[in-house]
This record gives sequence, structure tokens and C-alpha cells, in this order.
Amino acid sequence: MQRRTLLAAGAAALATRPALAQGSFPDRAVRILVPFPPGGATDIIARMVAERLQGRWRQGTVIENRPGAGTIVGSQAVARAPADGYTLGFVISAHTINPALRRDLPYDTLRDFAHVTQVCRAHVALAAHPDLPARNLREVVELSKRQPGGLSVATPGIGTVMHMVMELLAAESGANFVHVPYQGGAPALADVTTGRVPLMLDPWHAMRPQVEAGRLRVVAASSSIPVPGAETIPLMMADYPAVTAFSVIGLVAPAGTPPAIVNQVQQDVHAVVHAPDMAARMAEMGLEPVASTPAEFARLVETEIPRWREVVRARGIQPM
Repeated sequence: MQRRTLLAAGAAALATRPALAQGSFPDRAVRILVPFPPGGATDIIARMVAERLQGRWRQGTVIENRPGAGTIVGSQAVARAPADGYTLGFVISAHTINPALRRDLPYDTLRDFAHVTQVCRAHVALAAHPDLPARNLREVVELSKRQPGGLSVATPGIGTVMHMVMELLAAESGANFVHVPYQGGAPALADVTTGRVPLMLDPWHAMRPQVEAGRLRVVAASSSIPVPGAETIPLMMADYPAVTAFSVIGLVAPAGTPPAIVNQVQQDVHAVVHAPDMAARMAEMGLEPVASTPAEFARLVETEIPRWREVVRARGIQPM
């Protein structure tokens, strides 16, 4: 009787096991490309997701770091890979910004990728040095118009979503902002906390310790919803409704990857990132799990590309 019970339990487990583990896909290691060096937020998330997927799939997941050219090197490697599901790639908001800023992309963002899922997102905030006299977003905008030469705004670099939020805010409000791009958020944060630059845009979780220590003052967030755990932060859209954006981390595959595989990968990513312990770990990093469907992620990409192109055109930014 005990043996029959065990056999029945085993059969039930097999019946409820995800389709990926039933011998179809994957039957060998899956390569996951990350367009950054090891150690950054995207790399950390990629490794966390890959480790969980490996446990579900019972196959290896191999992280390959392919940094360079504002994520273009890594994305190009994904676009050129066989469309069999065994090469996946992480992308960030630059995936939808690069078509507006880069003259000669070596791939077509809409045609050369299967958009698997928006894995997660982070909230972006505008912060000021405490000595800046402007206390809210409208006062910042008005001060920038009065200030000779405008107000400098630090970001982690050209083509980041933080850069685009600054340009979008300027386009909608008429603010006179001067972009000060850095090679990453850490040096930008250092210069704003010491007062060398009065303003910065960065993910909220990256600036939060400095805000809590009184070395920065948060002005507003570009989210379309309140910032989790910091719901009192004003939203830019309250004053300028078109100014909404998140910092996005997504997963793509080469175009032509079978839809069944794309859907199964998305379903497993959903299970992974919404597991309570994983969701808690991501929250500690300032990230919200999303795991959207392929159709939802594709619609987001299709919507964001023309939006950033219009911002680039309206602001007179010359593509690189």
C-alpha cells in the first residue's frame, strides 16, 4: 500500500511539473547573455534568475557577460544566435532608447528579437543637494529657467533612462537643464552629495541611503504609481502628466524562437521572480517583480521606441 501511495504521488508530481521539465525544452544548458560586466544590478538579477531557472529546468544555465556600446554588444550577440531557445539575453531600458540615439544599430529592435518578458522594474527619482533652494518639482523647473545657463542634472550616462527622463521632463515643462553624464551612478551620486552638481536622476534605491542620511533631498519620482515603501515621494506626472518612466530589466530571445518555448520560459520566469523569497530579495534591491507576458513586453517595447524618438527629436539631440 505504501509503495502504491508513493507511485501515485510520483505520478501526480510528474503531471503537475512544468512542461519544460518533461523532456522537450531544455535538454541541455541554456546560455544567458548579460550586456554588462559582472557585479552590477542587471548581472546580479540575471544570476539570481538563472540559478532558479536551473533548478526548475534541471539543466545548466550559463551566464556570459558581453558588455560594450551601451548594451549593443550583448544584444547583437543575442540577435545573431540560433533561434532555438538556448540563447537568451537580458536587456534594460536602453533596449528601447538605443533606436533613437544610435545611427547604425547592428540589429532591428522590433524585428530581430522575441520579447520574452519584462522581468522587473525600478523606480527613478530626481534628487537635489540639500542647499538647492527649490523644494518641489515646479520650483526646480522655475529655478532652472531663471538660473543663468540652467541647472545641471547628473545621470549615470548618455542614453540611460535617467537621461531620457531628464529630457522628457525638460520637453514637457520647459525647464532649462544641462545634462552632466557620468560613467555610472556612483560618481554622479558623489558629485551631487558634495554639491558639485545640484541635481541628479537615478534609481530610487541607489540614492535612498543618501536621502535618509540627509545628504540628498528627493524631489519627485518618474513612476506612474507610488514608490513602494516611499509612497510620500511626489510623482512627476502630478505636475507633468506625460513624464512617466521606469528603469526596466527584460529578457529577450532571437527572433524566430518557437512561441511555445518563449511562453514556457516566461511562465518559469514568472514563477521564479514571484516566489516569496525571490520577491523579497528583489525588494531589498529596489526592484519590483513583473514577469509580463511576451505580448505585454512586446507592446511596451513598441510603445517606448517612438516615444523616445520623439523626445530626441523635440530636444534636438544628435544621434551618436
